[in-house]
This record gives sequence, C-alpha cells and structure tokens, in this order.
Amino acid sequence: MRLDIEQVIDSARLGPLHWRVLFLCALVTLLDGYDIQAMAAATPTLAADWHVPPSDLRWIITAALVGIAGAALIVSPLGDYFGRRSVLLGSFALVGIATLLAARSHDATELFTWRLLTGIGLGASLPNALALTAEYAPSRSRTMLVALMACGISLGAAASAYIAPPVIELGGWRAVFGVGGALAVLAWLPLLALPESLRFLVARGSDSNRIGRLLEKLDPDHRHTDDHLYSMEKRPDGKLSVSELLTPQLAPATLLLWLVFFLNLGLLYLLSSWLPTLLKESGLPLATALRESGMFQLGGVFGGFLLAWLMQRWGPYIVLCISYLLTAVALAVLGLGVPGAALTSLLIAIMGNGVVGGQVALNVLSATLYPTTARATGVGWALGMGRFGGIIAPLAAGQLMAAGIPTGQLFWLAIVPALICAGGVALLRSKVSVQLA
Repeated sequence: MRLDIEQVIDSARLGPLHWRVLFLCALVTLLDGYDIQAMAAATPTLAADWHVPPSDLRWIITAALVGIAGAALIVSPLGDYFGRRSVLLGSFALVGIATLLAARSHDATELFTWRLLTGIGLGASLPNALALTAEYAPSRSRTMLVALMACGISLGAAASAYIAPPVIELGGWRAVFGVGGALAVLAWLPLLALPESLRFLVARGSDSNRIGRLLEKLDPDHRHTDDHLYSMEKRPDGKLSVSELLTPQLAPATLLLWLVFFLNLGLLYLLSSWLPTLLKESGLPLATALRESGMFQLGGVFGGFLLAWLMQRWGPYIVLCISYLLTAVALAVLGLGVPGAALTSLLIAIMGNGVVGGQVALNVLSATLYPTTARATGVGWALGMGRFGGIIAPLAAGQLMAAGIPTGQLFWLAIVPALICAGGVALLRSKVSVQLA
C-alpha cells in the first residue's frame, strides 16, 4: 500500500520526536547566534590587545558574513544531496572547531581565516536546521515551530553580549571564542540524536522500514507494515527564472523589495557587528557597552512576534513603516550622545525591534507578495540581495571609522537607510495594489 508521508506528517500530533528535533535544532541556532556575535563582543578588547584602532579589524569582522553568504549559495544546498542531518553535523562541527582555533590566532590573517571558516559553517548549518525543523513539523504548527527555533539566533547573540563581560575579564577576547567553540563542540554529540529528514529519505528511495519506524515515532497512530510504500505527492516547487520576477507586473514590487532587504540586512549586520564598539567609543564602559548591545538582539526577538501580531491586525505596510520611523528616531537620539542607561536600553531595543524584528516581518511579507509559482524564487533572490547589504554595510562603517568619522555621525548616517526602508515599504504598498498574489 502506498502512503503519502506528507499526510502522515500533517496529521500527527506534536510529540517527543517533534520536540527533540525542535530542541536540537534550536540548540544549533542558539550557539550559531553566539558565534555570529562573538566577533562584535571581542572587537574592543582585541583592538586594544593588538594596539590597532577597531576600524582596522573591519575585514575580520566581515569575514564570517562573507562565509555565510558563500555557504548559503554553495554549501547549504548540499543538504538536498547528502541529507539535512549529514550536512548539519558536518557544518556545525566546523563552527565549533574554527571558533576554538580563532581563540589561538596570533595575527589578522589567522583570525580572518578562522572567522571565514566559521561563517561557512554557519551559512550551511542554519538553513539545514531550519529546513529539518520545517520538514518534521505538521503544517498547522510549522510557522510557530520554525519561528521559535529561529529565535535561537537572536537569543544566542544576546547571550554572547551578556556573557562576554565576565568572560573577557577572566580570559580576554580569546576566552569569548574559546567558550563559544567549546560549547559548540560539546553540543555536537547530542546532535547525533537528530533524525534524517523524512522527505529526503523518501526522495532518495531509502528503506521503507527505516521510514516507517520514524513515522511511528512521529505519529503513534501510524502502524508500519511490510507492504507499506512511502511517497510524496509531486508539488510545484515554485522555482523559476529570475527574469520572471522582473516582468512589467512584478518588476516594481521586486526591485523595491530588493532595496528594502539590502538596506535592512545592511543595518542589521552593521549594528550587530559594530554596536559594542560604537557604544564604547561614545564613552560607555566596555562591560556596559556589551550588555547594552544585547538589547538589540532581545528587541529583535520580541519585535519579531510583536510585528507579526500587529501585521495580522493592521497589515504589513503600515506596521513596518512605523517601525522603521521609530528606528530612525532612536538612531537620531543616540547620535546626539549616549543618554542614561535606561533610555539607552530602550532606544537600542526599539532599533532591534525595527531592524531584527523587521527582517522577520520582511521574510513573512516576501513570502506573501508573490504568486505561488514565483514564491521560492522571489524570497530566495530577496534574501540574496540582502546578503550583499550585510557584507557591504559593516565594511563601509569600518572604512568611515578609519577615516575619523565621529561616532554620533555614524548613528546619524544609519538614519538614511532606515528612512529609505520606510519609504520603500510605503511605495511597495502602492505597487501591490496591482493583484500579485
């Protein structure tokens, strides 16, 4: 008897196997988030230790972002050929080992190399962790479970900011990487309990008994027998040529979406990479600057859920416009000088809500903007354009710092992309008045 595994997965109640996959994949994103933020936390102390201005470290700061972008295009798709679990285990091991070796770096070339390899591991492990969670979740709970797991990235980055002060006090900047690498290596063993993707097993024609045993763990009501054969209903994958996104009907919305993704991810990685250094240069003690920068990620965690809820009530465009305008106001106030601790935390949380939470909202918006046949391509290209912003913006900020631009002016310059994002989303609303979905 032939069974469609999609139907079995979607009919299953949430049980131990779902939570095991969610917990272990969330552990990956949590520690990946720590490693993404580790360089930003280490930068002020590293610069002082090596007797260089922080701006001289701009290429090292960007190395992981380059690795993430390259791996997302080249390494991450290997999960479709070798399995989500295999690629996830290999890439996460690379994250742990490269982060440990970064702690032993003696010059800029060494540290750049290890951070680049860390980025390659991150760029492959994160998408496969997201895919594995989505592919085990029943359709009615998929969005919630993937959103919960994705929050691990921001929570891990925030944890890095709060853990860094005592860790730096004990062992300097090397300890920041040492702790992150050691935790990743220790976490690798529990990841062996991850199952392989059921969809991958069926697509590769794996043993039906192996598939059946996994389905029994997933859904206690399912009983595998020797005559069961498992398949997947053929569905359109929504992939097509990018030229289809630039037809007269779709081109205005596509180009505006690319612009907003480019600027928002640029702001996200600029602030994630440089905020501790900018706050320290503004006069805050290092430990305080690191803790305050953690509010950027925490603001993003709460902001992602808040914006999603508000978008359900008022629609995505007005919510995103207001969020970006509030971000611009927060940047303007910080540009005048870092205020008291409470107000600084509030302003940074508002920025996190607008930029980190805004990216979550943009992902949702992009997924609903295009017709089904163009959805995967549209979202993929928007994220690809955003990655260029994520590389260019931190480098440009480092270059401006090297040129002697005051810290306050850097905050003011960041107002420009925030306002353009607000305007871009407003224009996008008018373009979407043409029926796209």
